[in-house]
Formats: sequence, C-alpha cells, structure tokens
Amino acid sequence: MNYFLINNSFRLFGIEIYYYALCIVGGMILSAALAIPLIKRRGLSADILMDVLIAVIPLAIIGARTWYVVCDLDEFFRDGEMLYTTFDNGWKIPKFLDFRGGGLAIHGGILGGAIAIFIVALIKKVPAGKIFDFAAPVLPLGQAIGRWGNFFNQEVYGKVVLDPKLQFFPYAVYIESSGKWHVALFFFEMLANLIVFAILYAFMMRYKGKRNWYAMGLYLFFYGVIRAIMEPLRDTDFNMGNEFWGLPMMSWVSMLIALGGLALVTTLLVLDIRDKNYWWKDLFKKKEELKEDKT
Repeated sequence: MNYFLINNSFRLFGIEIYYYALCIVGGMILSAALAIPLIKRRGLSADILMDVLIAVIPLAIIGARTWYVVCDLDEFFRDGEMLYTTFDNGWKIPKFLDFRGGGLAIHGGILGGAIAIFIVALIKKVPAGKIFDFAAPVLPLGQAIGRWGNFFNQEVYGKVVLDPKLQFFPYAVYIESSGKWHVALFFFEMLANLIVFAILYAFMMRYKGKRNWYAMGLYLFFYGVIRAIMEPLRDTDFNMGNEFWGLPMMSWVSMLIALGGLALVTTLLVLDIRDKNYWWKDLFKKKEELKEDKT
C-alpha cells in the first residue's frame, strides 16, 4: 500500500529537477541570508559572503563525494575494475562521477568546506576564525533543510516499525522499496540540527568576546554528538565503512569530531580566563543593562 505519493523529481521545461537538489539549494540560500547579520557583527564586509560561497560550494561537494566513495569503494569498483554508469543515449561515465545516483557524506562536505574557508581567509587576509564563526551557526540550518531531501529520496531511515500504532509520520516513514514502515531518522536529525542552529545563532548574535572559533568549536561538538547517536540507529544499508567494536565507523569519527570541538571550546575558555576576558558575564544582559554598565 502506498501511504505517500512521493516522487523524487519533476520536470520543468523538459528538464528533470530533483527535490533533493532543491532542498540543498534552498538550505544554502536561507543560510547565506541569515549569515549576513553575523558577518556584520564580526566586523566583516558582507561582500566576503560571495567569496566564501564560490569557494565552499564546489569544494564541499567534492569533499562529500570523495568521502562517500572512499568509505564505500565496493559500490564503485569490483574485482579491481571501475564501474560505469550508462545513460540512455549510450554515453557512460565512471560511477563515482555520477552524482545523480546519490552518495554524499556530510563529514567530507564539512572538511571540503573548511579547506575552502581557509583558502578564502588566506587570499582575503582575514582571520579564518572570523569566517568560521559566521558560517558555523547557519550550517546546521542548511543541513536541516537538506535532510528533507532524504524524505523525497526515501533514504536515511532507521529500523522497521512493527507496532501499527507507531506507523505514522513523523515518527515513522513508509519506504516503498522495502514495503515497510521505518523510523524516520532524517526527521529527528532535522529537528536536532534546527535546535543546534537556534542555540549557535542566538549565541553569536549576543557574543561580544574578541576571540574567534567559539561557534565552530560548539558546532563540532553538537554535530559530532548528534551523528554519533544517529549512526548506529540507521538501517545498515546507510552505514558507510565497517563496524569497529560494535559501532559503525562514522560513529567513531563523529565522536572524535565532538571531542575535537569540546577541546577547542575548552582551550578558548582557558585562554579567556587567563586574559581575564569574562565575556559570558554580559551574554544574557539586556541592551539597557549593558549601557548602564558602560556609564
């Protein structure tokens, strides 16, 4: 029984457009728009946003694809031979170059985007931490919107839901390929990303400290925790790499990312305490109270 009429694409003027792509692009546009106030608060020109987007988008896609391919080589190579995708017109390309077939890993996308930001910072002679601190808060928003692409592609779901009382969206989603209801993990990860976005955005809109990298450190911590929890709950078809000590490889990678973010934030706090930069005292004060303190 088809509980949802789900198509993963539609045609416009003869061109096939994928909903997944629309979710990704929509997330980028909204994230970029909301980044502008953060850019100005960090003392940068809004013009740098275009430079960051031009660099980040291609490198993030390359990084995400590369990570996915490396973690799942059997999908693209068999018995030492490269696999190809053949199109209706007879053209064929290596399967790892067929992005339309799916397969992007967010860990690689983050790494590719980080490399792009360092390049922009070097060229523009801007502290990289300032760029990361306006990019990190809006990144979870883009990821949250992008997760809806998993709904249209019917992917990134969890275990089978057998109890009829729980077979409803958003707790579960009906997957046509398996003919069963599965836990809608993409939806729960979307909610978690929205919460992280709200926390980081509110934090950076009120943060008046001079030291950079706080937003990036917090993002790495929160995102690492979310993915470390979510990875073992996924259907095994969506786990990349092998298991180690009973957990998917990506869970261990995510835990390392979370620990790295925690170490970064802890280091920044130690440095601020050493320098007597107690910015957190003003974090929850209203504007009127801040004016009174200055007078």
